[in-house]
Amino acid sequence: MAVPVENAKLTTVGLVRPVTNIDRRNSKRVVPMKVLCLGLGRTGTASLRTALIQLGFNDTYHMVSVLTENPNDTGMWVEAIDAKYKGIGKPYGREEWDKLLGHCMAVSDFPPALFVDELIAAYPDAKILLTVRDDVEAWYKSVLNTLWTGNFIFGPPKTFLQALVQRIVPRPTAWPVMQRVYGYTPLGNFPAEGRDWYKAHNDHVRKAAEGRQFLEYNVKEGWGPLCKFLGVEEPQVPFPRVNDTKQWQDFTEKTKMQSVIELLGKAGKVCVPVVLGSITLWYLRKVQ
Repeated sequence: MAVPVENAKLTTVGLVRPVTNIDRRNSKRVVPMKVLCLGLGRTGTASLRTALIQLGFNDTYHMVSVLTENPNDTGMWVEAIDAKYKGIGKPYGREEWDKLLGHCMAVSDFPPALFVDELIAAYPDAKILLTVRDDVEAWYKSVLNTLWTGNFIFGPPKTFLQALVQRIVPRPTAWPVMQRVYGYTPLGNFPAEGRDWYKAHNDHVRKAAEGRQFLEYNVKEGWGPLCKFLGVEEPQVPFPRVNDTKQWQDFTEKTKMQSVIELLGKAGKVCVPVVLGSITLWYLRKVQ
């Protein structure tokens, strides 16, 4: 049966918990890591996270975990990503993952999907799940209409305007994580590299999972294959369907509007004094 989730709100982008400010550097593993869901974003990862939590795999880490639930995780993710992609600092191993993910029984989506080999090595007893779409074109179209639209804000700046916008827009705490996801992976050049990225990533997971308990899974299949793989009873409730393209676009439009309002508020504090000062100077010159 589905397990009630305390203090979590089911939204169009999946389960979201209240914001916390936990320092994971002082944490340790308190629950076993049971499932590594290593599919790329836009393969049903939000629906899967919601389903796993409802099945009792609590918590399941997802990009929303660092974006909106515990933004304080940002520093550790930046360390882990920089160590892997830039050779800066110590690569994360079991000790570091147990601190950052010690409260989780499963992981999904970015940033965890960036660490296929590392997480598989760190948790030899965990089952491995690869979320996929019907085909590469379905995934490519979904990313193009969702994640790729964020490239102007989070991707490496290619024009003066893009660099300027990135400097003045309100930045969430997890901004550095998003910058790295877009900047260090093919997501930053998605139209040209996206299809090959999907194929290569999935092949990599399949190979890395050899000899382990492994399921390749499309969330369209519902509870059946998932529950059988996990060895749990199927809930008598519909499988969660969240964060589809339309829901994602609606959510981001609201977020953009909030950012614009915040930006205009900040700009007003600067611009109003400048305008008033200019008018005053013009008036003084006129009356001399």
